[in-house]
Amino acid sequence: MPERGPGAPRGGHPGEPRFIVDTMLGDLARWLRLLGYDTYYSSRLDDWEILRRAEREGRIIVTMDRGLASRARRRGLRVVRIASFGAAERLAELALHVPVRLEADPSRSRCPECGGPLRPVRDKEKLRGRVPPAALEAYSVFYVCERCGRVYWEGSHWANIRRVLREAREMLARAQRGG
Repeated sequence: MPERGPGAPRGGHPGEPRFIVDTMLGDLARWLRLLGYDTYYSSRLDDWEILRRAEREGRIIVTMDRGLASRARRRGLRVVRIASFGAAERLAELALHVPVRLEADPSRSRCPECGGPLRPVRDKEKLRGRVPPAALEAYSVFYVCERCGRVYWEGSHWANIRRVLREAREMLARAQRGG
């Protein structure tokens, strides 16, 4: 499925922040997509392409790179420099600067790999051969990426996703209290 605009993924929710994440934070890009945010990420982007895309597409730059953050600020672009490690810490740190939902909602999620919108599929027969038989038997709703065709479902890994997000919310609350 073609992208709308110059490199912009289709979809997103009006008024919500859109991100471009540098190559050092691919894990954070996947988390943002999981949370439903329009997040551009490529392991092949150089700093100047990140700056150009952020400017052209109105994206917030998320980076660990001081030099990139400095160049972005000089150009008047929104940028969040992440200093922490670990998924929960990074999510909490980002949420201190940009209002992001730290709640898992599969109906809002985007494909963690390509960022495409997901659509729910309840007709399991359409997915036979693309999903392990045990998953077809155990789950009733699946999500298919409209761009790359990958199939997702709320498997046992969602307990870990919810745990990381709970930790991120707790860290954010402590940081907001100043502790």
